[in-house]
Amino acid sequence: MIVLGIDPGSRKTGYAVIETRRSGEEILAYGTVKLTDLSNIPDKLVRIFGRIGALLDEFRISTVAVEAGYYGKNAQSAYKLGYARSAVVLAAALKQIEVVEYSPRKVKQAVTGNGNASKSQVKYMVRNLLHLDGEVPISEDEADACAIAICHVQNSDRSGRTYRSWKEFVDKNKRRIVRRSAGGRVR
Repeated sequence: MIVLGIDPGSRKTGYAVIETRRSGEEILAYGTVKLTDLSNIPDKLVRIFGRIGALLDEFRISTVAVEAGYYGKNAQSAYKLGYARSAVVLAAALKQIEVVEYSPRKVKQAVTGNGNASKSQVKYMVRNLLHLDGEVPISEDEADACAIAICHVQNSDRSGRTYRSWKEFVDKNKRRIVRRSAGGRVR
């Protein structure tokens, strides 16, 4: 399974391509779509759409995982973030690739064990989980994109199916669940 994690933004959009392997997750590519040199929203959306489309063409992406919108006090910021997310979703939809969303809190919980973790804690854990050498530069936006991809991997089985709860997993995988007796023998 290859997952494209996206941390959308109107000034910078972080991305990370993560592949799941038996030995764990491996990072294939990561970077930032820089938008600060552009002044109007349509040009920013074209740049985001183009870069995400290129990544979708370069790698055999099975799922695009996007951080769900954070709605603070500033409505203008929320609109701009929504535009950036829409460019990503459209790029994936046109290639018929599944898009899933995770809240910032769920992403932090997945990589650090704490839904209120700081950006530096997320970055530290991403470096450890993906075995990134301390010399390898990674921005907060890129680390967040990695964390979003890791969150998706942790919330899906190896085939790429996602589950919203343990109950849903059990219900859909009854044949795969093996009961063991107290003596450790399979029944």
